[in-house]
Amino acid sequence: MSAAPNKKPSFALGLILILLLLAAVVFGGMWVVQAAFTPRMSDAKAAAESASAPAEEPTAQTEPTVQEPEPQEQPVQEAPAESSVTLMALGDDLIHNCVYWSAQTPEGGYDFTSFFDDIRPIVRQYDLACINQETILVKDREQIESYPVFGSPIEVADALADAGFNVVTFASNHCYDKKETGITDTLSYFHETYPEITTLGIHDTEADAAAIPIVEKNGIRIAMLNFTYGFNNSMPEKRWMVDTLSTRETVCGRIEQAKQEADFVIVFPHWGTEDTFSPDNSQLTWAQEMADAGADLIIGGHTHTLQPVELLTAADGRDVPVYYSLGNFLSHQKEKMNLLGGMASVTIFKDADGAHVSEYDLKPTINVILRNPNTGWYTYRPMLLDSYSSELAGQNRFSECTVDAMWALYEDITG
Repeated sequence: MSAAPNKKPSFALGLILILLLLAAVVFGGMWVVQAAFTPRMSDAKAAAESASAPAEEPTAQTEPTVQEPEPQEQPVQEAPAESSVTLMALGDDLIHNCVYWSAQTPEGGYDFTSFFDDIRPIVRQYDLACINQETILVKDREQIESYPVFGSPIEVADALADAGFNVVTFASNHCYDKKETGITDTLSYFHETYPEITTLGIHDTEADAAAIPIVEKNGIRIAMLNFTYGFNNSMPEKRWMVDTLSTRETVCGRIEQAKQEADFVIVFPHWGTEDTFSPDNSQLTWAQEMADAGADLIIGGHTHTLQPVELLTAADGRDVPVYYSLGNFLSHQKEKMNLLGGMASVTIFKDADGAHVSEYDLKPTINVILRNPNTGWYTYRPMLLDSYSSELAGQNRFSECTVDAMWALYEDITG
């Protein structure tokens, strides 16, 4: 008899199949859920780019974009086609002993500033203000002297600077009275204390002597030269220390060089015969040669008296004003002719044709000397003759210097 079939394996196989099916369902569901909540790489990249971009305002609130205009290139500023410079010049600042004694302070120093009170407002109106410093300056008190070997207190420089002068001429017959010491003292003080002031005619180095002094004002390059006819006492061993009217070749050569380097050339010669009212033959000859060499303006001194102004015609046809001598500005000379001086007033004009004098004038000055009743010394008030009143004339130490007398002398000299 055969045995009956076993049913258990069939039940077990069915159970396994059911379990496998349930597992597949469970794992499949988990994969679907994970896929649903995990972003794809492309989605992540897009989200990152979106996050980094600036957020846009809602369309309704976005204002229209305004196009900024392109910046325009500024035109190059050209130098003005026309310009001018005003210039004034005064005669000799001659520091006699009475002048520096009257300037002494209780502390033992010197103060000359008040002597320029009347002229200071006029000086400061000009672009270039020039004065001839007849006497050399010294720092050592033991070197201070008067005529015939001058050495003036260094404080004179302070008064000139305070008054507003920016050009000082030094080439005179007294500039070497204190030999090299006077020149080096004077220049070192000006260069260290007032470097903005141009000093002419004396030099502390050969390089400075070789250079052409040029001042540029209002776009005009102005060369300035200063020469003296000679010396009262001794001649410098180093000839380059002082510019002299040595030879026509040298002087005219310097003027020609200056003409090449500048727009306009001024020459300040120290020349002529003392106590005369008219130029001598030497002045007349030199003036014409300077004009022919290229000088555009000549302003002279030395005679201690006023001389007239004249218009020369240079070889090339230029008109050249010549002030033969402006006389004294400040001194203790006592004669009426030495108390009258002059102020040159000039306008230099530059246009497309070059630079030239457009206006020039001569204004008389008077050195008013008043005695101080408290000290016995003097108060010096050099001023324009226009400002001289009958009241001041009544106080003047020199009673013959009436207003009418001084104007009559000026008119006699100038014609």
